[in-house]
Amino acid sequence: MSAGRSSAASDTITQLEAARHLALSDAAYYPQIVPGVLPIIGPTATLELRRWGADFLAETFAIPIFATEQKERLVSVVLQMLKDYLETPAEDASVIKSTVQAVTSIYPLAFRYT
Repeated sequence: MSAGRSSAASDTITQLEAARHLALSDAAYYPQIVPGVLPIIGPTATLELRRWGADFLAETFAIPIFATEQKERLVSVVLQMLKDYLETPAEDASVIKSTVQAVTSIYPLAFRYT
């Protein structure tokens, strides 16, 4: 069963990478892609998917091609996911590292007008 699970995760990552490349080629897709991937990369997803998800979120909020105003609109959408990653007992170090990178990029966006 683990081989099937690994294969399914691999297929999913291939599809997620296609979405990522689409967003990288045209940042206008980020507002649709980010909410769409959250259910797939959640804290109960496989480790491979959580790693991909945390990396994707870190990249999304750090990348300059994605406008700050659009990033601000997505902050509230991703905060719970990032919190869940950080609160998952014994979470993978790679997931934690990318989550912290994402939060670091999000912090000034979240508190810009307060």
